[in-house]
Amino acid sequence: MDTPAIALPGTLQATLRPLRPHDAVAWSAYLNKPGVVEHTSWGDISPSALAVLIDSYAGHRDALRWAIVDAGDGLLGTVGLNEISPANGRAELAYDLDPLHTGRGLATQAARAVTEWAQAALKLQRVQATVLDSNAASIAVLERMGMQREGLLRQYRKVRGQSRDYWMYARCFSMPE
Repeated sequence: MDTPAIALPGTLQATLRPLRPHDAVAWSAYLNKPGVVEHTSWGDISPSALAVLIDSYAGHRDALRWAIVDAGDGLLGTVGLNEISPANGRAELAYDLDPLHTGRGLATQAARAVTEWAQAALKLQRVQATVLDSNAASIAVLERMGMQREGLLRQYRKVRGQSRDYWMYARCFSMPE
């Protein structure tokens, strides 16, 4: 499955394109800024680990990830789908953003565009997201893009060795019969 380019609203002056190997350095640089991964389950965010992750997106059918880039092709963030399951009609949304570019609606619009693409192109009926209960910024993104909170998943995932609670959000699409 190829990762296509996706346009974002013109007012944002950003686009989505497939991640490329050279993005690993910029991606790692902003993920390593203070506070960026504090409320996430990210593990190794070194350039080499992210390069391996980018390479895995090119060869697998169960995950896709886009770079959110400005007009000069500078990396602003990433957005993608994990655990894509055509048989079950669902995928999990994931995204991150360089803190220099927060507050402009980029994460909301990028996540919305990928969710709508997943429904139209992949015919998914559900896009879900799990978010640490302490991640207020990400919760706000999910709610702004129209996802519904479905419930609290207690001790859902270990984060840096500690079991943590996550909220489950989802957007479901009606599928023609």
